[in-house]
Amino acid sequence: MDVFVTGASGYIGSAVARVLLARGHRVRGLARSDTAEATVRAVGATPVRGGLTDLAVLAAAAAAGDAVVHTAASTGDDRPEIDAAAVSAMLGAMAGGAFVGTSGAPRTRSSRVPILEEDTAEPVGPLAWLADAETRVLTADRVRAAVVRPPIVYGDGGGPVAGLVRQARADGAARYVDTGANCWSTVHVTDLAEAYALILESGATGVFHAAEASPVAMSELFSAVGAAADVPVMSWPLTEALATHGPLAGFLAMDAALDAGRLRALGWTPGFGDALGGISGALRNPAQRYAREALGLMP
Repeated sequence: MDVFVTGASGYIGSAVARVLLARGHRVRGLARSDTAEATVRAVGATPVRGGLTDLAVLAAAAAAGDAVVHTAASTGDDRPEIDAAAVSAMLGAMAGGAFVGTSGAPRTRSSRVPILEEDTAEPVGPLAWLADAETRVLTADRVRAAVVRPPIVYGDGGGPVAGLVRQARADGAARYVDTGANCWSTVHVTDLAEAYALILESGATGVFHAAEASPVAMSELFSAVGAAADVPVMSWPLTEALATHGPLAGFLAMDAALDAGRLRALGWTPGFGDALGGISGALRNPAQRYAREALGLMP
């Protein structure tokens, strides 16, 4: 297939591009700057110059191929509006093919026991827009539509867990909220990329959780974060965490355990994560570079 990947210079999108290319597909990747374009070329994909607000570029690129994988996201308060316009432009230009969007674990009901894709709740707060974003993709005309919900993504020294390591280093401690008994699912970035490729190749539609079998307790995760950052591990109350780190602390205090049965039924196995011993093993593995990240020595 000829696949257009938004976010192809980013953490998840570049992994998707690498996996698709390794599986014999052609990849064009959105690149908004010279640096991003160089990254896309280094992966082996063909750059498409533009950003998420360049709607004509997005539309033309989406219409020119067989599929779109949308992993890009802006970071400002206008993220919902930018995403809506970008996705609408791409979907409106496509007369067939596949579109795979990206959502997130907060779209699901909070649960310590892994839950299925249909067990959702209306998200609140900064990520409430995910509900409409998913619906926009799944109800699109003329395309085969799917949405991937990744949990905490890790691997290769990147992902949100890298920010936790840096924050722990800066704070002088890795701190989980209250008892740290709440659990999150996790997935290695390469296993996640394999999931996108499998969905494209299988003809699958609908929502897919991409998660390893066993969710990780926050106390365990932050123990590994502390090891990577070389700082002590301790707990703190939610009120103090919210006052210091805002909504992020609230997310890390919730449960987000996902059941990936739909993906596993397609033949997906999170082999990279399993080989590393999951996120805790990766954080303690020097080859995964999280300790270097803490010291500012990346890449």
